[in-house]
Amino acid sequence: MSDSENVFEQPEAEAVTVEIEPEAAAEEVEEPEPEEPPKKAKKPRKPMSEERKQQLRENLKKGRETSLANRRAKAKKKGTFKKAISLEDQEKEEQALEIAQAKIAAAEARKEQREAAKHARAEASEAKELAKQLRVELDELKAERAESKKRKAAIKAEQAAKQKELDEKTAAAQASAEQAVPPPTPVLSGRALSRLMRGL
Repeated sequence: MSDSENVFEQPEAEAVTVEIEPEAAAEEVEEPEPEEPPKKAKKPRKPMSEERKQQLRENLKKGRETSLANRRAKAKKKGTFKKAISLEDQEKEEQALEIAQAKIAAAEARKEQREAAKHARAEASEAKELAKQLRVELDELKAERAESKKRKAAIKAEQAAKQKELDEKTAAAQASAEQAVPPPTPVLSGRALSRLMRGL
């Protein structure tokens, strides 16, 4: 066996025998018994007369009535006191409730203001985006218009140049046509002939 097994092993218990002497056993058994108190004999009651019984019954009835009246008066006082306390408590609770409702209303108003401000900011950002888009579109339209003006001006210039060329051609054609046709020879009168002859 290993050391760890020896540690956990327990030795077997040996049987122990005890011898009791008879004298010691007798002493232990004999104990003094407690003495019972003497019982008192009950005295017999004297018989009651009917008048005494009737009187006790009436006293009991009166006592019950007065105690009932006292209990009712106490309950009434407690009830009125409780009612007064409850009225004060109700007033305090109503005031606390009004204050709480005012605080809740103020919190809701602040929340609505925050939401409105958030909504306004969102609308403002949307408006800015829309303005940017419109500005871009306007710039594009301006550029397109400028280009169309340039195109129209170029077309007009081309048309003017063509018209000028055409005019020049027609003018040249007319000039050449005028040069090609010889001027008609004038018919000379007698005087013109004589002068012409003299000049030669």
